[in-house]
Amino acid sequence: MRAFIAPLQRHTLLSVDMSATRWRRERQVKKLLRATEPDLILDGRALPLMWGRDRVGQPDLDRTHWLARLCQRYQKGYLHLSSALVFSGDMSRPYKEQDTPDARDEFGQILAAWEREVMRQVEDAFVLRLGQPFAGRRSNNLAAALDHLRSGKRIEVSDRYQGSPVHVAEVARVVCGVLDQMSVGAPRKGLYHYCSEGMAGAYTFVEAVVACASQYEEFKNARDLLTDTTDPDKPIVNHTLDCAAIRHEFGIQQLPWRDFVERAIQRYRQLYIQ
Repeated sequence: MRAFIAPLQRHTLLSVDMSATRWRRERQVKKLLRATEPDLILDGRALPLMWGRDRVGQPDLDRTHWLARLCQRYQKGYLHLSSALVFSGDMSRPYKEQDTPDARDEFGQILAAWEREVMRQVEDAFVLRLGQPFAGRRSNNLAAALDHLRSGKRIEVSDRYQGSPVHVAEVARVVCGVLDQMSVGAPRKGLYHYCSEGMAGAYTFVEAVVACASQYEEFKNARDLLTDTTDPDKPIVNHTLDCAAIRHEFGIQQLPWRDFVERAIQRYRQLYIQ
């Protein structure tokens, strides 16, 4: 995020490490807000939880309750990053903002409750649902696939699981674009979707990662380790998103997710190999 904000010098980003947001009391949140005096809270805590670093549960909702209540008390804006996983995946078309979250798993239900808490408490609440984020830094689907390939482990994936990938740099670009427009009068509240251009099944996504990674010595045998387990008789689980609203309201165009795969692999190699 900082890479997009700093060169333009239109906003100042004060980063708070995830470990510092595991608040146990509301007064810890109040202390943070008073110390930093932000104009707007960018709440990205759900992203690492999507990647499974920590178990999501009631304490996360409690922290959101405290943060949202204090934001409203001090008249701060609140931009919350959420996920397509608030939906069950039963719908055959891409999900729109007006579709009701109907996740059946605990994680999706908590994410949906997180959204409701933010929008219930904060007048200027902006919720941005994202497709499945990927990056070269652990942990996420792309980095996990590269970890398996490096260790010679077989990867079995199915295209019956469909979604809308989005590189973390795309998330940063979109958030910065929204913030820029908020600062000149665009809506500071609402519910929007964003993902990169192009639906991808799980196998299609990993296949693209393998094709790109195979050019490097450490992944030269990667193609032999990928197996397509797509069963045409099994139902499709669809977490694709319709992004027309954010394009119409903010003029933000989608970029192809495939354009970011090489960038993510290079970042992985810089961090964990070179």
